[in-house]
Amino acid sequence: MKKLFFGIDGGGTKSRLAAADERGEILCTVCGSSTNQYAVGFEKACAAVADLFESLKKESGIVFKDFSAGCFASAGISTENEKEMFRAFFTEMSASCPVYVCSDALAALAGGTGKAEGLIVISGTGSIAAALRPDGRSSRSGGLGHLIGDEGSGFAIGLEGIRAAVRAADGRAERTLLTEKLFAHYAASDVRDLFSFLYTKFDKARIASFAPAVFEAARLKDAAAVRIIDGASCELALLAKSAYDKLFGGGKSERIGAVFSGGIFEHEKDFSCRTAERIQKLLPFVRVHERLYEPVRGACVLAQSVSEKVR
Repeated sequence: MKKLFFGIDGGGTKSRLAAADERGEILCTVCGSSTNQYAVGFEKACAAVADLFESLKKESGIVFKDFSAGCFASAGISTENEKEMFRAFFTEMSASCPVYVCSDALAALAGGTGKAEGLIVISGTGSIAAALRPDGRSSRSGGLGHLIGDEGSGFAIGLEGIRAAVRAADGRAERTLLTEKLFAHYAASDVRDLFSFLYTKFDKARIASFAPAVFEAARLKDAAAVRIIDGASCELALLAKSAYDKLFGGGKSERIGAVFSGGIFEHEKDFSCRTAERIQKLLPFVRVHERLYEPVRGACVLAQSVSEKVR
């Protein structure tokens, strides 16, 4: 009998469930609402998962008991306690179907490399790096949020750009194109016009939205912008090295593939290339390459890997 595997890629606003066969072919994919317990709460996250399987049944006739193994990869999962809560939920659905519970970063990693092994660096509004071994052990670096982390992210680049622009406007730093771009981007005539989303109603996405202007200024050789972009690239390379060292430390040189994900890497190809070069200088045995598949297929790859371990 043909074995089936499911993979769930759960995000903060939407989620996807795919059913795959032993060859990795995707048989059906359905979409649903958020499975991030910190966005919607644990009960609603579980309800969203149940709705996904109901949609799958309607679309394909495949039900949960048909699966040999699965992977639930979602935003909002990092600690062992969080994983155990969802494991218990899946055990109630079927005790005979092993389910690998992990962060959505690992699904993106497995989708990118095409196997349950490798390294991923993500730079979107936030930033994180993660590494994975074939035995299921994983590590992460970063992902600590905008107050104490998110180095190299769109938010960090945007905020550093705003700071450089404001310092120059205040006469405390060299002149920079960023000042003109700041006022134009936010349709402001004074620094205090920015206070509403910086302080009164803090808006992380609006701060991150200034990152493209920083990249544009860097392409025009603006010194302040160049420093910010170079610094962001270095920080992301350090995240990659940290995640790698935590999992493959002890002087070993494991040859693995690495991929990038997130809006910054997707829209800034020169930046991606420079960051890849920095990573490969720090980790010469790591090969950075283009992503092979989307995260939901990566979750199916992880599910099949789980199945092979419990034979």
